Amino acid sequence: MSFPVAPGPRARRWTAWLPVGLLLLVVVEVWLLVQLGHVVGGGWVFVLLVVETFGGALVLRRAGRRAVEAFRQTASVPFGAPVPGQEPGVVGNAVLTGVGGALLVVPGLLSDVAGLLCIFPPTRRLIRRVFVRLARQRFERAVREAGGTTVIVGDVVRGDHAGGHGGDVVDGEVVEDPRELGR
Repeated sequence: MSFPVAPGPRARRWTAWLPVGLLLLVVVEVWLLVQLGHVVGGGWVFVLLVVETFGGALVLRRAGRRAVEAFRQTASVPFGAPVPGQEPGVVGNAVLTGVGGALLVVPGLLSDVAGLLCIFPPTRRLIRRVFVRLARQRFERAVREAGGTTVIVGDVVRGDHAGGHGGDVVDGEVVEDPRELGR
């Protein structure tokens, strides 16, 4: 029987600052809206907020449909296998577009900029790559800390239980030191 492990000290420090960061974000968003209101007028700021909210809702609706369809197609194949007729990153694109729509619905200029970055394809691709890289690193670190190894086959990283081969597998080659992989 396994029990949940308490988060480490690094995770606790990060979550302790989360409410402070969110409060600071709200203060900055309100300050920016007030400053914009002084420049263009309160009526135009209100129109901007209404337009961005409706635009974000439309993006969310469209992205939701695409995400559900991408998840449905992905769920029908084994984990890590390519989905026939689906380009790589479709699920990530749909999720990031949904996040972008949600950020557009939230009133504020910073959230609008972040939402537009998630929706615009070139920046969305860059954001997706960064998140995939971070997730891969966290996964590999968690597997190593548990005494296992990671197996890399193409773009798929899989964890192996302790007692494995003792290194990473890249195209059938065992690599003892992950730095040899060019990371």
